[in-house]
Amino acid sequence: MNQASERKTLILTGASRGIGHATVKRFSSAGWRVITCSRQAFAEDCPWDAGPEDHVQIDLSDPVDRDRGIAEMRDRLEGAPLTALVNNAGFGQSKYFVDIDIENHIAMVNLHVHTPVRLCHAVLPGMIERDRGAIINVASLSAWTPCAGIVQYSATKQFLVAFTEAVNEELKGTQVTIQALCPAFVKTAFFDTQVMDTFNEKQVPKWLWTTPDEVVRYSLKRLHQVVVIPGLACRILGRLMRMPAAQPIVRRLATNKRQKDKP
Repeated sequence: MNQASERKTLILTGASRGIGHATVKRFSSAGWRVITCSRQAFAEDCPWDAGPEDHVQIDLSDPVDRDRGIAEMRDRLEGAPLTALVNNAGFGQSKYFVDIDIENHIAMVNLHVHTPVRLCHAVLPGMIERDRGAIINVASLSAWTPCAGIVQYSATKQFLVAFTEAVNEELKGTQVTIQALCPAFVKTAFFDTQVMDTFNEKQVPKWLWTTPDEVVRYSLKRLHQVVVIPGLACRILGRLMRMPAAQPIVRRLATNKRQKDKP
């Protein structure tokens, strides 16, 4: 077997910034081939060893474009086995459900639910047949805060956690791992969108914030664990949030007041 065929390969969605950007750097520095996909075009000055042949420009929230992109990613593999998949693409909302355009809600369901399900279904048969591989679904601590102001975001991330936990049950007895990565607040450009313009970062305690590098490092360290929450304080909070008795308190604290759009 030649060196090229032994090279490990990762497919990563949402690669242009934040957790995705940190993931690319981490895997590339370890010698992996990383096939990235995002809405942005390939950056010629990207800080890792990659080329446009390993990037697919695609809007994963659009079903037609998504299916085209999945087919293109398969072509980029050129028959080589896939070692890992990271479903990272996503966006947030900080307004009331009825104040957000329905197309934004549909796009979120497509991106946070349909895309990970389709990609997992596409890659798992090969991983199971080879009895090796890893999938990381980037969810959120918000999966356990179903409350006003983050309705759709919380619901889609809750699905992603439940989906991951259930698939993990089916993978028992194999060497294939799947993980739901559930960070709290990560210092990225995630909040710099119009639908997040009512979010106030100053209201979030400093101990709830992590960096993309910290998130990726902890995720890979705990790759054997199904639900992973980076940050000690966040893990303690996550345990409390998952207790039914604590849910009323969690909802009261996490609820956002309804605000009118900024002029």
